[in-house]
Order: sequence, then structure tokens, then C-alpha cells
Amino acid sequence: MNSRRDVSRSMRRAAGRGLTLVLAFAWCPAAAAASGAAPTATATPAGKGTSAKSAGAAALPAVVREACDGAASLLKSWPGTNVDRPEGPVEDPKSEKKRPGCRVHARGSFAALKDAPLPDVQLGTWFQKQGWQENPEYDADGPDGTEFAYETSKAVCFVRLSWDGGDDSDPDYVPEDWFEVDLGCVAKSPAPAEKK
Repeated sequence: MNSRRDVSRSMRRAAGRGLTLVLAFAWCPAAAAASGAAPTATATPAGKGTSAKSAGAAALPAVVREACDGAASLLKSWPGTNVDRPEGPVEDPKSEKKRPGCRVHARGSFAALKDAPLPDVQLGTWFQKQGWQENPEYDADGPDGTEFAYETSKAVCFVRLSWDGGDDSDPDYVPEDWFEVDLGCVAKSPAPAEKK
């Protein structure tokens, strides 16, 4: 199973240079999405004719919504992959601060992808084509998954890809054939103004 991670990481790095989008996975939002829990939304004043969810979505910059919508469309195009796209807080994996954003959660099968590139490679290539750049400060790899991020000058997305990494202590263990993608995008905070 380590070969899947190693090949995937090197292929994504080769494909992902020059990207500016940051992807990050927040475990709590993904768990809420997987359990079917409704995302939290801000209420709108009565009589305005808009739902709470659409009001919250409208507050997000277009670049953030477009990143989540585009990533969700990409993931839906993968055979046998189930995708949901909730709005709600996204946690920065480095600072652990939560900010308003949008999320995409997907669960699929490596076997269903057949000869297509691995999920992180496809995501990295997609973001690169959109003009986003990889932020290596968010790169993390392990036997059960990988994390990475892409960013633009206005937004950042965090991605976590998880899979069954096997059991090195049990040579007879057969890993299950699944992967999960958790992606969250937020607007970048403006840089603090310098004091004169």
C-alpha cells in the first residue's frame, strides 16, 4: 500500500507545480457530511425570499464557490464516486482556525478508477489547469492518506485524501478498496496593514 502513496505523491508533485489553490481536510466537517448532518447556515431576515443556505453561499467570494463547485463536478465524473457539497466552516489544518467556506466530500473506489490517475493527481492537475498553485507547507503523507493545499491570491483550499493503508504487521491483511476526499475552500484573509 505504500507504493500507492509514494507513486501518488510523486505524480501529484510533478503535476502540481505552479498551482495556487490550497486544499485542506477538516475531519469534523467531513464526518458531519458523511453522517448526513445538515451544514450550519446563517439565518436571513424574514421576508427577503432567500434561504439561509443561499444567503451564506452568497457571502462567499465567487472564487471560493467556483473552486468547490468545480472540484465537486470533477469528483462526480469519477466512476462509482459519491459526492456531497455542503457549505459551512472550514478548518485550516495548520492554525486549526475555522472560517466560513465550502466543502466537498467524496467516497469512491480505486478499482472503479481503473487506469485513470490517482485521486490526488487528478485533483492537483485540475487545480493547476485553473491557475492555482500548490502550497508545500501543507504537504503531509502517511500510510493511510495524504494532505495538500492549493491557493490563489484570493482563496485557499485544503485537501485530505484517505484510504486503507493496510497493516504492515499482518502480511495476510488485504486493504479495503476505498478512498475518501475531504476538501475545504476559504477566502484568504487580507494581510495586516503595516504601522507607520
